[in-house]
Amino acid sequence: MTIIERNYFRLLRAGAYGSEEVVEPMSAWKWRQLLAIARKLDMAALLADGVKACANQFFAQMPSDVVEEWNQTTTTAEQRHQEALNDVALLLQQQATSQLRPILTGLWASQALYPIPSHHCTGLVSIYFPYATQGKKADDQARAIDANATNPNKHVLRYTWQDLSVEHRHCMLQLSNKLNNHTLKDIIEKEWLEGGTSHIVVGQQRIETMAPTLAMLVALVEMVKTTLANGVSLWQLLDIGMMLRQLGDRMDFVKIESWIDRLHFQRMAMLTAQLLTGLLGFSTDEVPFVREFSTKADIDALASSMLGTQGSKAARFTRYCLGESMMNTLASIGHSIGNVEE
Repeated sequence: MTIIERNYFRLLRAGAYGSEEVVEPMSAWKWRQLLAIARKLDMAALLADGVKACANQFFAQMPSDVVEEWNQTTTTAEQRHQEALNDVALLLQQQATSQLRPILTGLWASQALYPIPSHHCTGLVSIYFPYATQGKKADDQARAIDANATNPNKHVLRYTWQDLSVEHRHCMLQLSNKLNNHTLKDIIEKEWLEGGTSHIVVGQQRIETMAPTLAMLVALVEMVKTTLANGVSLWQLLDIGMMLRQLGDRMDFVKIESWIDRLHFQRMAMLTAQLLTGLLGFSTDEVPFVREFSTKADIDALASSMLGTQGSKAARFTRYCLGESMMNTLASIGHSIGNVEE
């Protein structure tokens, strides 16, 4: 890794997890490059917490114009997050009032775990409806609001509400491999009945989310899907790490490990564990759903890929989850042929 990349991860660990880090000296140009990366990844506010934690270090001092720009970027991010949070809270309140039982998932459920939630990124609002009748009612309401609502697949509706991008999920997750997808569906349905749900506060509202054990499985599977399509997402990795730190004592890791085995995701789980330990400062004991760390990953290359300083090649991850990757490829080919026929 370059010095910019090393300092980036130092500030990220300090800002997100409160770890003690020692910053290396950099020129004004390199500090500007680091800030540019943070802004591109929507992490400037989170890294600002790391800068604050390291403020007394001599080598953490940066030019006044960079400090001013970073402060402005953080203030803008906080304001944007607050506006979006107000809209998310209002949407969920309306759905709850309509007896729809919205289950908040994804990044908006994860942001509540961070020391300063407003320093998390904003983005797609993902809402799961466990019952078909409630899901259909929610979709009908969404289509009445946004005539351009779309169905990426039969289990998802996407639309715009206020300035939010929202998706309704009627199936928690879908995998391309039919056998794995059937297994995942069985796991989720059984755990949904046995594990119950959890709650977070969004705005002033108490909102339902997934129970921690199931939430970790869903986060890991989402990371598999994203990684095979686009490469590793740093935000997804951070959220998994935050879930381990904040909710780990409420998770059944024996279950999670058995689910990983049933889905044949062991190698991808090992990759996730190596990234957590190699980049985010976790110990192997903090990732108890992985028994061994035998799969060797080029951590430096992956770090550069996540920061966008080196091209992200999703194909390099095929070996970590061969079955799902092959089904993704076949599905993509089938979709392309369908488009040609049309």
